[in-house]
Amino acid sequence: MTANTFRPLPLLALLILFLSGPGEAKAIMLDPPAPRCASVNVSGDVTLTWSIPLDPGGDFSLYEIWGSNDAAGPFVLIATVPVYGQVNFLHLGAGANGGPLFYYMTTVSTGPPPNTSLPSDTIATIFLQVNQSTPLGNADLSWNAPGLASTALPDFTIWLEYPIGTWSQIATVPSTTFSYAWPVSVCEDSLTFRVGIGDGLGCTSYSSRDGAIFNDVTPPSVPVLVSVSVDPITGLSTVTWSQSPDPDTGGYYIVWNGPAGGVVVGTVMGQGTTSFSWPDSTPNTGPESFTVAAFDTCWTGSPPSANTSGTGLSHTTVFASTNYDRCASIVHVNWTGYIGWAPQNYEVSVSMDGGPLALLANVDGAVHVFSHQAQPDHNYCYVIRAVLGPGLATSLSNETCRFTDYPPLPQGNYLRNVTVLGPSSILVVDSVDQSAEVGGYWIERSANGNAYNTVASFPGTAGPVIDFTDNNVRPSDTGYRYRVQVGDSCGNPAFTSNIGANIVLRATPDLAGLTHLNWNGYIEWAGTVVGYNIYRSVADGAFELITTVPPDPWSYTDDVNAFVSLTGRFCYYVEAIEGANPSGINAISTSNVACAVQQDLVFIPNAFIIGSSIAENQTFKPVLGFVDVTEYRFLIINRWNQVIWETEDPDEAWTGVVGSQVVPIGIYAYYCAVRSGTGKLVEKRGTVMLLTAED
Repeated sequence: MTANTFRPLPLLALLILFLSGPGEAKAIMLDPPAPRCASVNVSGDVTLTWSIPLDPGGDFSLYEIWGSNDAAGPFVLIATVPVYGQVNFLHLGAGANGGPLFYYMTTVSTGPPPNTSLPSDTIATIFLQVNQSTPLGNADLSWNAPGLASTALPDFTIWLEYPIGTWSQIATVPSTTFSYAWPVSVCEDSLTFRVGIGDGLGCTSYSSRDGAIFNDVTPPSVPVLVSVSVDPITGLSTVTWSQSPDPDTGGYYIVWNGPAGGVVVGTVMGQGTTSFSWPDSTPNTGPESFTVAAFDTCWTGSPPSANTSGTGLSHTTVFASTNYDRCASIVHVNWTGYIGWAPQNYEVSVSMDGGPLALLANVDGAVHVFSHQAQPDHNYCYVIRAVLGPGLATSLSNETCRFTDYPPLPQGNYLRNVTVLGPSSILVVDSVDQSAEVGGYWIERSANGNAYNTVASFPGTAGPVIDFTDNNVRPSDTGYRYRVQVGDSCGNPAFTSNIGANIVLRATPDLAGLTHLNWNGYIEWAGTVVGYNIYRSVADGAFELITTVPPDPWSYTDDVNAFVSLTGRFCYYVEAIEGANPSGINAISTSNVACAVQQDLVFIPNAFIIGSSIAENQTFKPVLGFVDVTEYRFLIINRWNQVIWETEDPDEAWTGVVGSQVVPIGIYAYYCAVRSGTGKLVEKRGTVMLLTAED
């Protein structure tokens, strides 16, 4: 506001003479009134308001009101007011709607001239001009800087007449400001404005009135999102924002940022409605992003549409998920970071088996994972809360649940059979439970009752039958026990199978032409041992079943004297026969091959008879039993120690003839040497009596 404007005084007014003498009147000059307000009405008339000067001697005559349409004058006398106590005057027809008017006042006393006071401070009316903004959207108000009394208040008040006849204060600005832009919030109507400034004595100077027909083309302010969160009761994504400050806000559009771009998924009405839950949201499948636009109450165009703001910064929900380490019983809770503001921290809450949520952990805002040491066989549900700061916005994630099951344990494993394949190999046959989650199978072996050691392993996917050939064994003299350790899917031992053992067969010959067989019985079949088949090979010939014996005792004696003329080598194996197995699959376990070699027999007669009626007595030769002959020599020696006959054929006998002559009856010496297949040399010396049948 400019400084008060004063009207310049003529030189005569500055010279005041006080002449006094006997019987002469004295000139009296009072102070001028103090103008306080100049208020313009709808017709352009001006009401002046002032405060009266002091008049202790009662010398008041009248007030003079001077006016001009220019601050520099000239000023003309508009009216006189003869009432000392009057404090206002209506200047009809002033025309203050056309521009500012300027006024000052004087006080005239009843004394002789000079009796007119000095002029008061000049006061001016407020002339208001209202225009459409460029671009459209605001009503631009501007006014002059009036001369104000020292008691004027510090602010201008801005007033709007809408609807007609109703004035509302819409703003205040400092008294040093002479313009104001009002965002038009009326769809389309005539708007009238005025400006006022009050005085400490209680009056108000109102400006002239001005206005036009305005259209609201300004959208509301862009809404500011507070948070997007998942409602813990409904499980739906809920968007919350701050109320638009614009009073003509009609409602809000809620925009979901989908894969193909923004999609309006909801509309809410009312400036004060500041939240929305999307019925079709699926925050349990992934994070969801939203933003909000505000629209006003003015619907224009064809088709009609409202003035709509832009959308602000998108906010995205926290998506929580879990993965479970069943072997370690650890639930790993993972979540996506909140987008829209930077969380100071995340709160991890958990409920167990439907119980209430309890705070589990509080982690830094840069952390998006937490590992929870859980207990098996419980249902855990987790919720993540993003926290902007103490007392500030928060956002809840979806609820993610996990049942902490332990891998199903194998319910069984059956070592079906252990059988000897050869001199250094044993076959182990195992049936597995394929319905279980298995981490692996370990075949263990114990030799002659010693500790078990792992000899083979198989993955958990093996089966339904596992065959393992153990090629590092001596089944002819060592008893092996086998079992299968079954590991659960975490690799921990979960089940031990039954035991299976090889049958160790031993064959022992005696001097009576008998072979004694002994073996250990098969153990831990699901069925029962119904008997043992005994097979024999003679002189390395083919094996043949010779008998079946009951399950007990585990021994058998074989008379082999009928094979005395052969090599004396007898080999055996036994078969354990299972019966009544619950699965219907009966097994056969074969022992090792055990061989027995009968004692070599070399029998030499002490006489023979030439011409005997018994064929066996007509010739002389050694009788061999259980001997595998590789070398043979048989000599006949006379009394002069001369070799008179010899042969290297074990089947050739001496007939008592040397050359073409039958030798005389008498006693003859012999020598017999036999080397067996084992390298053993048997030598026999003696005498034989030769007789004839006629004798």
